[in-house]
Amino acid sequence: MEHHHAPDPAAAIVLDIGGDIGAAVVRAPDALDGEEIEIRRSGTPWDGTHVAFHRRLLGAEQVVAAVFPHLPSGRWEARRRGDDEGPVVVLDVGGGRVTRIDFPA
Repeated sequence: MEHHHAPDPAAAIVLDIGGDIGAAVVRAPDALDGEEIEIRRSGTPWDGTHVAFHRRLLGAEQVVAAVFPHLPSGRWEARRRGDDEGPVVVLDVGGGRVTRIDFPA
């Protein structure tokens, strides 16, 4: 049975950014709601660091997105967790800012 949850405004995320620390928001197609996405610093092994895509409120709009709230500045790569064959997106994270990117279907 598939479960779809409405966005929960009470499930706020605190971004811990500033100095050399930034954050990343990865938007995705609705079909990825509930799927996991993992991230690594570019050029390092995948170590299982992950979050899930969830339906979220963005103003009056609902979007499916994953949030990495605390990343050191630098180049990062993200993919569906454990998917060696699927797409990888590259994120350039800067300190004190939020990097936004779309993940392909």
